[in-house]
Amino acid sequence: MNRSTSQHPLSARQRLAANLRLRRLLLGWSQEALAAQAGLDRSYIGELERAQRNISLDALEKLAQAFGGEISDLLVDLEPSHLGERLIEQVRRTIANRNCVREETAIYA
Repeated sequence: MNRSTSQHPLSARQRLAANLRLRRLLLGWSQEALAAQAGLDRSYIGELERAQRNISLDALEKLAQAFGGEISDLLVDLEPSHLGERLIEQVRRTIANRNCVREETAIYA
């Protein structure tokens, strides 16, 4: 069942919190690693993952870029039937982006 149609839908803040934590863990990142990738403070990441803080559009954009995706990816419902496909594609994009950066760095080194 899609959570948005259940009796207790997740708020946008709760969806963001769940998406951040799940994506971070799937990549094997600590909160510190995500914070470094996004240029944000680790404690801020923790508060976002616990749905204790609001987020600015600028910070949301930084997080989406850190994951190699779009802002909308961080706000979708965690629908189980599509979650695996979305996350696999996200991980592939992130790995591809990192490989490109490494190759560019090697060229200029």
